[in-house]
Amino acid sequence: MSSPDARSPGFFRAPSGLRAIAAACLTVFVAGCSDVRPLYEGGGAPGNAVVSSSVEQQLAQIDVEAQETRVGQRLRNDLLFRLGNGANPSGSIGGAYMLDLRITRRAEDLLVRPELNRSTGRFVTIVATYTLRQAGAKEMLTTGTVQRSAAIEVTDQTFAAERAEIDAENRAAVDVADSIRTELAAWFATQR
Repeated sequence: MSSPDARSPGFFRAPSGLRAIAAACLTVFVAGCSDVRPLYEGGGAPGNAVVSSSVEQQLAQIDVEAQETRVGQRLRNDLLFRLGNGANPSGSIGGAYMLDLRITRRAEDLLVRPELNRSTGRFVTIVATYTLRQAGAKEMLTTGTVQRSAAIEVTDQTFAAERAEIDAENRAAVDVADSIRTELAAWFATQR
């Protein structure tokens, strides 16, 4: 079976006025996209050092506040690795910016089975509120809250259940770190 030919009399043709309106709408849409640019620019020829964009350079200058909890320290480590592209895993360079974190963790039972008298599933949620400021200054540049959850299956084996909860915390912390990095990159890219 062949497709209809555009020249055949049975083929639908839009009136010329409708085509003009569609072309005008497309022109307006494309003109509205003129401020679209890549978030991360840069690159390099093979064998040369990669030229980082100003966004990547600014992200690499962010120090992350020390944390006291295991989940907080995991999130801090993930952030330091992502912000500096792995170049500053210890966070010891003394950057131009400081990122303050307030982290809460909660676990919610789900799929409660009355016949077992326990839940068989749980959501582990990490909520991180961050504030970016200049190093040594008190005024806030930007702030935000990121929340991510990870699901686990709870067994009646204590060690397995505890290990699954730690793994869920780690997965949620990685997701939170990725989201915070993206939000900070967007802020640096759009600040004027």
